[in-house]
Amino acid sequence: MEHSYEETLTRLAAILAKHFADTRIVGTDIRDSLMQALASYVCYPHSLRAVERIPEEQRIAMVRNLLAPYEQRPWAQTNWILVRLWRGCGFGYRYTRLPHLLKTKLEDANLPSLQKPCPSTLLQQHMADLLQQGPDVAPSFLNSVLNQLNWAFSEFIGMIQEIQQAAERLERNFVDSRQLKVCATCFDLSVSLLRVLEMTITLVPEIFLDWTRPTSEMLLRRLAQLLNQVLNRVTAERNLFDRVVTLRLPGLESVDHYPILVAVTGILVQLLVRGPASEREQATSVLLADPCFQLRSICYLLGQPEPPAPGTALPAPDRKRFSLQSYADYISADELAQVEQMLAHLTSASAQAAAASLPTSEEDLCPICYAHPISAVFQPCGHKSCKACINQHLMNNKDCFFCKATIVSVEDWEKGANTSTTSSAA
Repeated sequence: MEHSYEETLTRLAAILAKHFADTRIVGTDIRDSLMQALASYVCYPHSLRAVERIPEEQRIAMVRNLLAPYEQRPWAQTNWILVRLWRGCGFGYRYTRLPHLLKTKLEDANLPSLQKPCPSTLLQQHMADLLQQGPDVAPSFLNSVLNQLNWAFSEFIGMIQEIQQAAERLERNFVDSRQLKVCATCFDLSVSLLRVLEMTITLVPEIFLDWTRPTSEMLLRRLAQLLNQVLNRVTAERNLFDRVVTLRLPGLESVDHYPILVAVTGILVQLLVRGPASEREQATSVLLADPCFQLRSICYLLGQPEPPAPGTALPAPDRKRFSLQSYADYISADELAQVEQMLAHLTSASAQAAAASLPTSEEDLCPICYAHPISAVFQPCGHKSCKACINQHLMNNKDCFFCKATIVSVEDWEKGANTSTTSSAA
């Protein structure tokens, strides 16, 4: 009987793997049902093992469909499937219920979201193999993940601004429940997208760190920019995020510091602690070069105020601070030691960068971001910017920022130098 049950599960898994992204199925309801069924399948150990038992060719085809660019498809559900394959392997990601929800009422333990982590190293390996195939698979997938993260987190911040303003009014109990639900969904999406990025950079770090690849530097700069934006929003003293979390409004139960900060920390630890020394230094330089980087945000993770400037006194503690050290049941001693190592490294590196930085005249700064020196010249028009700005611009647009001429190539530029290296804009 048990054999028959497992065989049936495997046959159903094969059907779902084959058809969930079949372009011939155009009915929205049917497509959604197939996607939801596959999402449920990867939540439970017995059904997940059934997916692992289907023929290898079908498994690889299924993962390939999950890695297709997220635009114009139900990306939230496919991202959720990828997250379930990773949960149990990520930094501080072994929980069934978030720590701040343990004291709330118990929900139905059969819900997919409350299942114990059951990651699939087999399907993770298929993902890693596919991302290493061909020059376009990883960049197209990761650009869509980064785009969706930027959108989801921006929407979340915009909505908590509105919610906080509404909550401060006398009629605060009239905060729209639908708005609260959408806000929580955008937060949960942001966290899950960060976890997919953590999985990707853990399985295939060279996608971001091997700069012989034409898109790696751009992807790493985009990632650093988004990580800094999330950290700054969530860790600012007495900020909007803090105020909304403190309100504990019905519908926003999942919104808390732990899930989003631990997801960001997992990515940073992978970049700055676990890899080879050369890659760690590369990632450090990109993180510190981003104009949004604040050492204070990294100090926040361990409940520490930013190190004071030389000659100034330590600020007096005025409130209980968030700290990863408070979650011993969720974060291992090894993981905590890696965060402490990361903070020490970034504290030292930022001090060295500040001491070594030379004043740059305004005319030598990128006219787009005013944060980095000019380092690229566009052909044929000859206009200039930093590499980070032009690389990000060329992802979606081939026209010059300034004159709208079509950019044929981008050359390295250094003030006073006569030589340059050309790269195609196509």
